[in-house]
Amino acid sequence: MVDINFEDRIAGEIREWSAYALEKPNENYNGFPACPFAAKAWADDKVAVQFKYDGDPMPLYTTLVHYDDTYELIIMVDFDYDVDQQRFHGYLEGLNECIAANFFGDRDLYVMGFHPEDESNEIINDEGFETDVEESYAMIFVQRLSLLCKASKKLMRNGYYNREAGGYAVQDILAQRNALYRRLKPNGA
Repeated sequence: MVDINFEDRIAGEIREWSAYALEKPNENYNGFPACPFAAKAWADDKVAVQFKYDGDPMPLYTTLVHYDDTYELIIMVDFDYDVDQQRFHGYLEGLNECIAANFFGDRDLYVMGFHPEDESNEIINDEGFETDVEESYAMIFVQRLSLLCKASKKLMRNGYYNREAGGYAVQDILAQRNALYRRLKPNGA
């Protein structure tokens, strides 16, 4: 039986961490918050947190097939994630290729993830954030690819990506995402 309070605690922790680490102006992001659109998405009730407890990929696939723009971001909390961090991220890269090949009926989606063994992004200031959840979990983020790419273009023009801190391979991530977007919209619109 699923403990509803447990899910509420996890969702609350994710929301609190977002407010604590992602939504405040950050000098490493040229004065922008690490995630400039997070606060508005949460305030507008455009973020959903879903839960996956076993190795069955169907909850994620169902989310992809039925994505309907009710939310701008769906966070799938995965308690039975692949413990091998490289396989976990490789799976998500492959899933993006499947999305681009129209396996899920909507090519305008993008997944990315957080694995518990991922190195901390040193330019996000989350020092001092305390968690009361002991269970380890991965997160898979589902969003519109077009929304991400359009937001990235706007942020690029405003200097968001002009940074040197952290050695974060942001250009590689943008190139990969934009390549998928070009396949969706050949004219790059």
